[in-house]
Amino acid sequence: MKGNSGNTNILLMNAALRLFTEKGFSRASTREIVEMCGVTKPTLYYHFGSKDNLYRSILKDIFDRFDREITLIVSAELPPLDKLLTVVRFYLNHCHESPREVKLILMAIYRSDPSLPDVDIRTIGQPMVESIAEIIREGEEAGVLKEGNPLQLSLQLLGMIHIQILLILNNEDKLPWSKPEEILATFLEGIEKR
Repeated sequence: MKGNSGNTNILLMNAALRLFTEKGFSRASTREIVEMCGVTKPTLYYHFGSKDNLYRSILKDIFDRFDREITLIVSAELPPLDKLLTVVRFYLNHCHESPREVKLILMAIYRSDPSLPDVDIRTIGQPMVESIAEIIREGEEAGVLKEGNPLQLSLQLLGMIHIQILLILNNEDKLPWSKPEEILATFLEGIEKR
């Protein structure tokens, strides 16, 4: 089992992600999770300790990967507005590529499933918020953005992105989907120096 530990973790996390986002946390049973993976309940408990910890591990993994990607964008040799556009594109692209991951993040942030275990979203999400705030600070220092509260502006941009993601995830065909450039333009309307 030790040699396959990483593979088993990935299998369990993928199965749980699917069931948590399709059925909700409380209706996704450990029995279903382990059956999807061809392992036993003791294997799940050996690797994660509990279904709650499995959920927390999935969220932490997703947030860590998002944080690494946003950190790369921050360090890229791009003008600040191009970095912000790249951030918006990253989120929307990830929504299309891995909708379950994005759905689980939104479920955790907005507590849309009351049965979800408590998670300190502020702590695990803070690095991404701070990274986006750093891009906004760069824009202020470069003179392309008005001075403001970069952390608050980062949260506002993320909120705009989340609304678009909710439309995409819910297949709201009757409402127009915004392109990344349109989302950023709307955000910049109030903070871009002219």
